[in-house]
Formats: sequence, C-alpha cells, structure tokens
Amino acid sequence: MPLSLYLDDCADDDILAALLRRAGHRVYTPRSAGTSGVSDDEHLAYAAHHEYTLLTKDPDDFLELHQRWRMTNRDHSGILLVYEEKDVSKNMSRAQLVLAIDRLIASGVALANAIHILNHWR
Repeated sequence: MPLSLYLDDCADDDILAALLRRAGHRVYTPRSAGTSGVSDDEHLAYAAHHEYTLLTKDPDDFLELHQRWRMTNRDHSGILLVYEEKDVSKNMSRAQLVLAIDRLIASGVALANAIHILNHWR
C-alpha cells in the first residue's frame, strides 16, 4: 500500500524523493508545497491537513511536537523519524530508508497519530 509522504526540510532530498516515487509512494516536499523554512509545527500541520505521513531527520523536535499534538487531541497521519549518527557511515542510505518504509507498511502497524523510528525497520 503506497503512502502519501511529506518530507520536511531536514528530509527534503531529490534522490530520496525519486526512490520513494519509484517504490510507488506519492511524495511531497517543502519546495513543491511552498513550505520551505516554516516551523516544525507548520510542517506537521501541512502534512496533517493533506493527510500525508511526515518523514523527518529531526527526531527530537518531532517527538516533542507529537506529544503536544496528542495532549491537545490534534490528529496527524503519522510521523516517520530517522536518526542520524555523527559517523555518517552508520547512517541509513536512501535505499535503506525506502526499504524500511516498505517493511513498516508490510507489518500492518497503524501510522495515524503514531511515531515510528525507521532505523528500527532496516
């Protein structure tokens, strides 16, 4: 089942977007949406309004944001977090990110109003 994904400023990457599209997902970026440089809350609000699952490489801020949204009963279509290491050789490749998303989807876990760490789905 393909996702509609919104890549925030931290995850916006033409090659990643192309790989995700090739895997069958619909991909939206801040550049295409006119939301480049907006706050994390605005990125999540944009994604939620359009029912897009948000993909970010800014996990700490979005963990906090998710908690605030849930405390105020605001809904979103899911947040996918990617943790990066100081040693870049340990980071997930673009292909690994696509595979992790496909594995997450195949698991059948709910995405709406949830946070998932893609590093766990390598």
